[in-house]
Amino acid sequence: MNKKKVLIITSIILIIVIIIILIVLSSKDNKTYAIGDTLAETVTAQSKGDTWNAGASGVYYTNNHEYRYVGANVNNYVSFNNDLYRIIGVFDSNSHGQEGKMLVKLIRSRILGSYSYGVQNDTSNNYSTYSNDFTIGNMNKLLNNNFYGKSSEGCSVLTYYNNNTNYRTNDCSDIVGYGIDPSLQNYIETVTWYLYGYSSSNYSKQNFYLCERGGNSCTGANGTTEESKVKVQNKIGLMYVSDYMYASGYFSGSDTTGGSSSLYGNQNWLYKGYEWTITPRSDSSSLAFDVINNGYVYNYYAYRGYGARPTFYLKSSVYVTGGTGTFSDPYTISCDDCNI
Repeated sequence: MNKKKVLIITSIILIIVIIIILIVLSSKDNKTYAIGDTLAETVTAQSKGDTWNAGASGVYYTNNHEYRYVGANVNNYVSFNNDLYRIIGVFDSNSHGQEGKMLVKLIRSRILGSYSYGVQNDTSNNYSTYSNDFTIGNMNKLLNNNFYGKSSEGCSVLTYYNNNTNYRTNDCSDIVGYGIDPSLQNYIETVTWYLYGYSSSNYSKQNFYLCERGGNSCTGANGTTEESKVKVQNKIGLMYVSDYMYASGYFSGSDTTGGSSSLYGNQNWLYKGYEWTITPRSDSSSLAFDVINNGYVYNYYAYRGYGARPTFYLKSSVYVTGGTGTFSDPYTISCDDCNI
């Protein structure tokens, strides 16, 4: 074979290789995820940018700190613990305190049950008090001992929402039955849950986000700034007011409408009716913020039995093994180092 033919063949092969490489790179850019990508990478790859108009739906970059699912119809379902969860978003250390990590926050798709935010009692069945100090309330114990630990120990005396034993909301079957299986408990990261609040529900999503983390001169329940009351290291919590507000696609990203608007329940995949958030009211020792049946962000006495959905952050090494994120085909996940 003469040199000319060799050169032509070599050139053709080189062109074919280049075309194949370009096709592969192009297909990778168009994919929202690949099997083996971390769940965080899967979500962030779907980002539509940092601005959105009213009626938007999808993943958006907000506050220069996190990626959130916005709108009514979003494909953010995850199969976990033989149950169905949904992805609130991917968050940096401003939300969870884990420096240098982008963590995926999940919330149970269905409400687990109706529980008090802050009734306080112990195994001697002392139901005499309540407050919006989440750190010492029954809700915190139920979520982090009985639900996370999948244990019934002490549970039966924590499921009351008033200082009268007739005001029991649930037994422990759902809490323990749907609790995190021991083989999956190490998928969940221990993080900082910030417990700062505000004195009114008439506050924008942007300001609630800052306030919950101690910005805007906000304080914890009853005006406290005591560190043990305004933050807690836990596995399980609840959604923040800002999580609920940012999930609404009814408003644009820059809209600063106050949280008292019932329209926050519109085009909002997080809306389920009456439900507690983890955010306390700062000018009271007895009120915490909730969502009520018409979509309002509101607040009520912390003894009230409202819906609760366990919420938590997955470790950054959790990766995707399949699924497309839809209700019928949720993401499936695994983790190679979560049991080490």
